[in-house]
Amino acid sequence: MIIKKINENKVQIIITRQDLEERDFKKWEWMPLNPKAHELFQDLLDFAYHECGFEIEEDSQLIVEAYPLSVDKIAVIMTKVHPTHDEDIRSCFTYWQDDEQEDDSEPIITKGNAQVWRFSDLETCIQACARVVPDYIVTSSLYKYQEEYYLAVTTIPLGKEEVSAVLGEYGEWLPTDAAFFAEHGKTILNREAVVNLASLIH
Repeated sequence: MIIKKINENKVQIIITRQDLEERDFKKWEWMPLNPKAHELFQDLLDFAYHECGFEIEEDSQLIVEAYPLSVDKIAVIMTKVHPTHDEDIRSCFTYWQDDEQEDDSEPIITKGNAQVWRFSDLETCIQACARVVPDYIVTSSLYKYQEEYYLAVTTIPLGKEEVSAVLGEYGEWLPTDAAFFAEHGKTILNREAVVNLASLIH
């Protein structure tokens, strides 16, 4: 890894493919709220601290931006800001996308039966659930994390495409695991979230 201190509040770190391989980190794991991505950023913070004294204070917020420089290199820019409210440390991500597919490239992420959807507010989530066919849902839970709502659903195999199409009109699909929100977020509805939310407007 190569680090460059841009100013007191911003550093740039160049990560190579070898750096990622040493950490058993795959390209598709570069996504919002992925625990492995946050572990990588913690490594980067430790590296930045030891190399150039870059440190996150208790009252500062961390913004992380990542983008590909080439097939083999990623540039990560970490910026600390001092918000007037909300002292949670958050991260902003951009996904790794290669212009050309490599022969040894990893598989494309697709929506499976277990899905997580993000909604900006509860009302939008309720509207989405009201349109989902209940028979397509096996399990569903609702979590709140950093003022946004996350609906975790497990569908029957034949229903995943239709459920994805409906929820995709209202929310944003996240290629991550619901366990993150169960551990770090607030559980609003532990079971039958889709049916219970839909009933609010029927």
